[in-house]
Amino acid sequence: MNLLLVVLLCVARAFAGPGTVAVLYFQNQGNPELEPLKVGLTQMLTTDLVGAGAVKVVERTQLQAVMDELKLGHSAVVDKDTSAKVGKLLGAEYLVLGSYFALAGTLRVDARLVRVETGEVLHASGANGLVADFLDLERRLAASFRERLGALVPGVAAAVQALPALAAAPAGAAPFDAALKLSEGLIALDQHELTRARDSFTAALAADPRLDEAKAQLAAMTL
Repeated sequence: MNLLLVVLLCVARAFAGPGTVAVLYFQNQGNPELEPLKVGLTQMLTTDLVGAGAVKVVERTQLQAVMDELKLGHSAVVDKDTSAKVGKLLGAEYLVLGSYFALAGTLRVDARLVRVETGEVLHASGANGLVADFLDLERRLAASFRERLGALVPGVAAAVQALPALAAAPAGAAPFDAALKLSEGLIALDQHELTRARDSFTAALAADPRLDEAKAQLAAMTL
């Protein structure tokens, strides 16, 4: 095991604990133009899972560090052994992983919650609707997984308060375009292309001002 992996493993062990969850990149099962969406979807689910009782959520930047070290880039991890390895390096007890596809203006997203140690599927949920309703689909998935995680973590009440209702889209908003731009910005950030990242986050907000994740990324870049 090389030095960086040793460091990552030590950090993971320090962070690890009951209820630690990591969201892996989803698998794109259709249009190659939607390939970047996996990164934005992971970031948004990671953010929305924060607050599920005592659950600890691994930051996407930590996931990317492990993925880069394993030379997996932004790949979806579908092999059971590889996903278990990634989970252990992240110090996660649980993984969220899944897939998505779009067809004729309709988007389908499926996800499952897996225990790293055994590979057991503890929860599965899916959401489908119009591509334009992407943010609503993502929030519905997040609410489902927050509730299940809240029930799994010792000492946490089974019922976790659902995510707040999504505000109505302002006139001219394009949630799916915004999510794609957010994804492109995150990928650029991972590649240390700061100007391209900033332009993508700005374009995401122009497409849909409700996208708080893009606001957060822009704010972090100004620090």
